Amino acid sequence: MTQAEASLSLREQFELVRERDARMQELMTDAQVQVSSDVWGWGQKGGAPIADVNVWSVPGMTSDNSYYLNMGRWIRPEGATGAKADLDPMIAYFEQQGWEVEVTTLELEGVFGPDHLVRADTGDGYLVSWKVQANGYYNMDVTSKTFWGESDALLDEVSGRTPDEALDIEESVPGVYVPFPEWDDPIVYVPDLLDHSGKGG
Repeated sequence: MTQAEASLSLREQFELVRERDARMQELMTDAQVQVSSDVWGWGQKGGAPIADVNVWSVPGMTSDNSYYLNMGRWIRPEGATGAKADLDPMIAYFEQQGWEVEVTTLELEGVFGPDHLVRADTGDGYLVSWKVQANGYYNMDVTSKTFWGESDALLDEVSGRTPDEALDIEESVPGVYVPFPEWDDPIVYVPDLLDHSGKGG
């Protein structure tokens, strides 16, 4: 990955986002089914670049010239209490893939806690995280490294071609995602940049 990506045409950058989103979907599905093939709730839906930098940023990257991708799903297994042993299936899976694994205990103040987290570096630019919480909600998360690109323009091109109904999904079995649009799809949403109400155009 080099800064030369930012000099590609917008369409070429769009297609790179598609490839990266497809990889993120693959990682998410494979990780989810290690836990359950039942219905999961949707957190961060994925599918669109996030105009910002993350822990994998490099000098010169800003929220204007780079982006990353993120997707999150959650499940509440019956009887789940956030036991550290509930990390074990995911640790075994990560190690089977040959990925670098990090386990963290998160001490929390209040009624619930501690929570436990295992995170793996896939080696090709993604982190997969599995967090088991004392409140019974368990979260799977996939985050990409930061990529060079025209972040705002890419967000407009992807989001603008994504119909509202495609974003209405709140839960699904593993393997269901917001469909990534085609470049030739019509623009169905144009954000009103003068509207700061948060309600959109």
